[in-house]
Amino acid sequence: MKLLRSFLPILFIGVFTTTVNAQEITAFSTFFGEHFYQDKEKIGWKQVESLMETNPTALKHWKTSKKQFMGAFAAQTANLGFGIWYLVNDNNDKSTTAPIIGFAGTAVVGSIFYYLSSKSKKNAILEYNDGLDKKTTFKLMPTSNENGVGLALKF
Repeated sequence: MKLLRSFLPILFIGVFTTTVNAQEITAFSTFFGEHFYQDKEKIGWKQVESLMETNPTALKHWKTSKKQFMGAFAAQTANLGFGIWYLVNDNNDKSTTAPIIGFAGTAVVGSIFYYLSSKSKKNAILEYNDGLDKKTTFKLMPTSNENGVGLALKF
């Protein structure tokens, strides 16, 4: 019993003096989109977004990425419309100049928005991962002074 009484405080101090390290996010691009991982565990978009909320700068980049992706989606939807307009005009032997210009323009705009979205997403992940290194966690450290021996939180 005495062994348990002396071992339990040492175990308690040992558990709380270790720091908890957060895991970095890794993104892999595939044909069907991006896959996110924390170490070897695959995580979804909602989990990544909730992790981004812990870092304000990363969250700003993440939200910017989402807005830019919506712009790319809108441009590509318009691109589809111009493509259909081109096919209809081509079958009816009408002028196809305007649909071709619109098709090319929306393709360029959509590509630019998609590139910017990918860049902002990469910046968000890098900012989140950098924030993990700088983030301090608390430690419960044994301390002693003229008042006695005790435990203190160290940030």
